Amino acid sequence: MRLLGRQKIYTDVNEINESNIIEVLQKAYSKHRQNVFEMQYLIDYERGEQPLKRDKVVRPDINICVNSSLPNYIKKFKKGYNWGSPILLVQRGNKEIHNTNSDTDDSGISGLNEVLKNGENISFKDQQMAEFIEICGIGHRMIEPKTFPTTINEVPESLVNIYTLDSRFAFMVYQNGPGQKEMMGVSYTKRSGKNYFTCFTDTERFEIEAGEIKSHTKNILGEIPIVEYERSVDRTGCFERKIKEIDALNILESDFANDVSQRTQELWWGDNIDFKEDENGKLLKPKSGDWILTYSSDGKVAKIAPLSSSFNGDSTLNAIKNQRATILQDCYVPIQYESSGGGSTGTATDMASGWSAAELDALQEQQMTERGKRKELSLILKAIKTVPSRALPEDSPIRKVHNSDCDFHFSRRRNYDLINKANFLVQLANIGVSGQHLFKQSEIFPDPVQAWMDSKPMFEAIQKSKISGTSSADTRISADGSDQTENSPILDGMNTGTSKQAV
Repeated sequence: MRLLGRQKIYTDVNEINESNIIEVLQKAYSKHRQNVFEMQYLIDYERGEQPLKRDKVVRPDINICVNSSLPNYIKKFKKGYNWGSPILLVQRGNKEIHNTNSDTDDSGISGLNEVLKNGENISFKDQQMAEFIEICGIGHRMIEPKTFPTTINEVPESLVNIYTLDSRFAFMVYQNGPGQKEMMGVSYTKRSGKNYFTCFTDTERFEIEAGEIKSHTKNILGEIPIVEYERSVDRTGCFERKIKEIDALNILESDFANDVSQRTQELWWGDNIDFKEDENGKLLKPKSGDWILTYSSDGKVAKIAPLSSSFNGDSTLNAIKNQRATILQDCYVPIQYESSGGGSTGTATDMASGWSAAELDALQEQQMTERGKRKELSLILKAIKTVPSRALPEDSPIRKVHNSDCDFHFSRRRNYDLINKANFLVQLANIGVSGQHLFKQSEIFPDPVQAWMDSKPMFEAIQKSKISGTSSADTRISADGSDQTENSPILDGMNTGTSKQAV
């Protein structure tokens, strides 16, 4: 199968309405079916259904077929690294677009995080969606307003309905033009063997079955409530580009297993050997573990030996190891290896093992994910506006949150090479670079925005004293940390007997 990423579905119409939606849907669905065929192939491939593309001619009775676990390994790493930690909403810097106070934690954003975390279990739903994104290259999310009972005594944990859609049963239709405007979002199910489609435009909602419009209502959100996520620009899965190489790895591993098996189940060659016969005249062939007593009726020397070809297991194992390492490297997955001893800097280790490449790849995917998260947040905020005051008071800070007030924080493994990162922060702080920007760029803090807000008064005071020349100590951290005994703020406060000199 030739896999080139999931194709986008386009329409040439400028507006989708009751008069043309059936035609647009039929054309779009036919293109979607090809995507479904490819997605199912990738899902099965990741689960181990990998066709072994070779025929075994020699000893066909021994035919071990090994399916590589590498696609699953690559997928699990991508899910863990890119989606393992919750994607949190954080306050956007000092912009104060809507008069929010940037010096304190925004209670509306904090409250919205709690709603998404506790009420909607958004981290679990992100994991569900990531399964499709990483394997198939695309994922789908749907947002709908929630219905509340007429009487309610407390603010509910859940304020909006968030669904992770099976991407085999959902798709987006785009306008065939420069802007590629989203024209229609579609989700469908099977009912009595027939497809039942729910189609959304910006203004309308259609329920369609068997080529007929069953329902036609207003879209109260005023925006297509389905979000289509993309893993990359070409919409490929995380291991999709290396399927041919994985197939070759499967052949290597299968042949190695067959070689080992054939050595333990060898064919034997005999010369000038007479085997005894039973009472029926059938030759009594030796069984495994039996002694073989050789003799010849004509007095010639009897011989017996295994009939096999030479086998070099080391070369095959090296080929398997190299092929596996190449696939992981090309998929930007760090390679696990045994330490050879000796010292190495964090940067060198990360470069050698592939962590730096993994982070660069994750940053690219993050930009694609953030695009989807931004639209998802817009839908969530619109759905919250429909929540009645009996469920959410009108003065609730959550209602005051705007999309432009929020940034998305992606937490990944960044605890390596901390000494160099701390030195980076300190040195740039000494020349007056904004601490807010330094906290983000240093990659030290899980939540750099909150860390900056908590540290801002002291950081700016220290920075001001150093720039004005009133500081009494250089806070640079040496590579081995050896200078910190003498220049520790804690020890400085305890050590009353000596004065500190600037270095």
